[in-house]
Amino acid sequence: MAYTVNAAFSQFCQDIVDLDSEQTKTARKSRDWLLTNIATLATNHKIPNLYDGKSIKHGSFARNTKIRPLDDIDLMICYSGNGGVYDVVQANQCYTIHFNTDMQVLNGLCDEHGILNSRKVIENLKGALSGISGYTKADIHRNQEAVTLQLTSYPWNFDIVPCFITTSDFYLIPDGNGKWKNTDPRIDQQRITKINKDNNGQVLGFMRLMKYWKKQKWGKAVSSYMFETMILDYITKHPLSGNLPTDIGKLLIYLANAIKNPVYDYKNIQGNLNDLSITDKNNLSKIAMTDWSLASQAVIYNSALFQSESNAISLWQKVFGNKFPQYGK
Repeated sequence: MAYTVNAAFSQFCQDIVDLDSEQTKTARKSRDWLLTNIATLATNHKIPNLYDGKSIKHGSFARNTKIRPLDDIDLMICYSGNGGVYDVVQANQCYTIHFNTDMQVLNGLCDEHGILNSRKVIENLKGALSGISGYTKADIHRNQEAVTLQLTSYPWNFDIVPCFITTSDFYLIPDGNGKWKNTDPRIDQQRITKINKDNNGQVLGFMRLMKYWKKQKWGKAVSSYMFETMILDYITKHPLSGNLPTDIGKLLIYLANAIKNPVYDYKNIQGNLNDLSITDKNNLSKIAMTDWSLASQAVIYNSALFQSESNAISLWQKVFGNKFPQYGK
């Protein structure tokens, strides 16, 4: 039962926000099982050869910033690019990959000039995945960059992106139009790992809690990746204090201002992530500002001056929604 603000947040995170620990264990095992099966597909020449050790577990599940429900797990499957060469069509936007046509490295996936078609690579992966045990269906993801695989045994999907790693040590993934674009999720993982360590391991839980807030208050207007970037930008300059209610309030007022400004991709690949209209930016800013005001009042009620845990918890429920615990429940 929640008789204190700290107890309410603990209960809320455990029961509503964070993934169930047993489900997480099962999900990780299912991910490893799938990776083993994909390796078998390559061995059986159903898909191109894999580049050993270069496939990546990425996305919010891999970064431990995923909140309930666990609906998708992201993977990048790295193919061997031996004999291939990449060319820059437009830096940080469009690339081509071509192979010596005599090599037959990726038979049927290149055009007559040896240019590798990322759409054909995606279709090839989709078809091969249908041979995996427990397969329900595989579809091309709406952004045309991945195959979404459903298995009968699990409630979550796998979003599987085929990729190549370059001699310059970045990855090329499908761009949705038949060519390729660059990325490197390792940079995001390294960043959040360092910031979390620098803040005594507090960042991941704080991130998940605030992503729940985003889901309730900002919805899909702001992508999960952009929101994570905003939080990490904030914590880089303003380390967490260890006082959760205070940290939430400070972040909310930051978000109210930051949403109006550019939010740059830390990898220096995607540029400004914030393409919202001025109207949307202002509306989201007002929401964050309103909740900052509520959070500030909650902190005051929980201070030595007022010592009103019930009033503070009631205000936090307005910030995070009806699933936030009520006082004494």
